[in-house]
Amino acid sequence: MPSAVLDFAFAAALLALGAALVHRWRFPPLPAYLLIGLVVEALEPLPSMGLLLLLFSVGLEFGPDRLRELSGRVVRAGAWDALALPLGTLVGLLLGLDLKAAVMLGGVLYISSSAVIAKLVIDLRRAAEPESEVVLGVLVFEDLVIAVVLALVGSQSGPVALAWSVGLVALYLLLGRFLAPRLVDFMEELSDELMLLLGTAFTVGTAVLFHEVGASEGVGAFLSGVIAAGMGLRERIENLFGPVRDLAVAFFFLTVGAQALGLLAGLEPRAVGLVALALLYKLPLDALAGRAAGLGPRRRLLAAFYLVPRGEFNLVLGALALQQGYPLVSQVAVLLVLVSVPLGAVLIRFGPAWTRGLRLKPKPGAHEGEQRPER
Repeated sequence: MPSAVLDFAFAAALLALGAALVHRWRFPPLPAYLLIGLVVEALEPLPSMGLLLLLFSVGLEFGPDRLRELSGRVVRAGAWDALALPLGTLVGLLLGLDLKAAVMLGGVLYISSSAVIAKLVIDLRRAAEPESEVVLGVLVFEDLVIAVVLALVGSQSGPVALAWSVGLVALYLLLGRFLAPRLVDFMEELSDELMLLLGTAFTVGTAVLFHEVGASEGVGAFLSGVIAAGMGLRERIENLFGPVRDLAVAFFFLTVGAQALGLLAGLEPRAVGLVALALLYKLPLDALAGRAAGLGPRRRLLAAFYLVPRGEFNLVLGALALQQGYPLVSQVAVLLVLVSVPLGAVLIRFGPAWTRGLRLKPKPGAHEGEQRPER
């Protein structure tokens, strides 16, 4: 039997075991996948199809309907949270990084994980809580910002490739705005099997196109999801791609974990300090974001806890940084994910209980959810 088949079976068994162990405590399985990857570091790297499907799924959240749901208070909260990006960029410049590397570092320190946070909100049945509504809106805002950052820093071939990147992004956004709605009737008549195959081909093909012009393939996959969302078929597409995406994402995180030991072998002390900075400096910004959204003191603290985990986009930026010769940024990205996902899961899981004793009087105009009886 080919060794690749045995590797796949062995990895799948370990992933299943890790997921089963963390499921009991309602933690997301992603940190388990990363840690398992550390144990099987000799595993031959697996394809990163999971990352493309994950970014495609993130893009699905950006249909016209979802963007219209971004209220003024969410935009205000997102703007406070987004201050982490220029502040992180400034830190990179002070450390002597060039502008491109500094922007990548700022993105790594800034962006939280939509996949981890959304899954925890759903698994813990917190979707109806006022801070969850704000956090999920901020995550949409973050993904929009980081998509622009990826388009700018994903190019590896200078200004010509950057121009191609911007042009392709504009073209795809125009397709999503004007062409996608005209294809709805046609897509609804397709079988599930054909839609799954066409969707996969379109996502991978777009990623390859972006890669060929020197842009980020992750942005291509993300924009594919945006166009699919514009067709009004989000629920059907999510149901079709969900199981495939979850399996592929599990192997992607396993691969990241398997490669992490080699990357972190020459870990710079600065990387550790930057990870600590990332975990700390976003907390007050996100508390201010909660305040801007009208949350009371306790709810804004919980919102800050929710935004601790980093994940998919951090790893995309880390991979780009490694490809373009910025190992420090890549080290920070991987180490931050390894530390922040389990830490954030603990804060989100137990935060309501830990803060329940805080008898903080909300200011006038605070969100009414702050004054509800705590559960």
